[in-house]
Amino acid sequence: MTSKTKMVVGLIAVMALFVAACGSASDLVTENLAEELIEASSDEDVDIDISGDGDDMTINIETEEGSMSMGAGASMPEDLEIPVPDDGDVISSFTADGVISVSLSYGQGSFDEIVGYYENWTDGTGEEWESSTLSLDTGEGMQRTNMWVQNETSSMVTVSDCPAVGSSSKDLNAVCVSIIQGE
Repeated sequence: MTSKTKMVVGLIAVMALFVAACGSASDLVTENLAEELIEASSDEDVDIDISGDGDDMTINIETEEGSMSMGAGASMPEDLEIPVPDDGDVISSFTADGVISVSLSYGQGSFDEIVGYYENWTDGTGEEWESSTLSLDTGEGMQRTNMWVQNETSSMVTVSDCPAVGSSSKDLNAVCVSIIQGE
C-alpha cells in the first residue's frame, strides 16, 4: 500500500471517529483508538491530538509522511505559498509528500471579492494559470464556482458558494476556498 493510500485509509478512520465521538472528543480512549486504527492501517507511528468537543472540536494528526488538521481550531499549513484572503476560518489542512491542501470558509457575500483576489494574484505570479467558472442551479440556489489550475506544479485554487460549516441548512450562505499546492 502506498503512503498516500495509507494516509487516506487512516483519514477515513479518523473522520468516522470524528463523527462518532462528537459528544466526547476529548476522551483519551477515542484518541488512543484512532491512533491504533491508523497505525494498523499504515504500519507507521501516528500522533493524534483531539481537543474540544461538539462544534469546537479539533483533530490534529502527525505521521512520518505528513500532517492533517481539521475542525474548529485547524491550523494553516506553514509551507503554504499560495496566499489566502484575511478573515477565513481554516476548516482542514493536510500536508504529505510535498502536497499541501487547505480548506477555508468565509462569510456570505464575499464570493466576488475572493474571486477578484485570486484573479489578481494568479495574473501577477508570472506563471500560467488556467481558469474556469461554473454556475449550477442546486435547487437551494445558484452555486458559483471559480477554479484556477497551474499544471506545472499541480496546484489548484477553488472558490465556491457553499453552506456554512456546522450548519444543518443546505442554504448557500458561505464561501468555501480550497487550495492544493503541489510541488
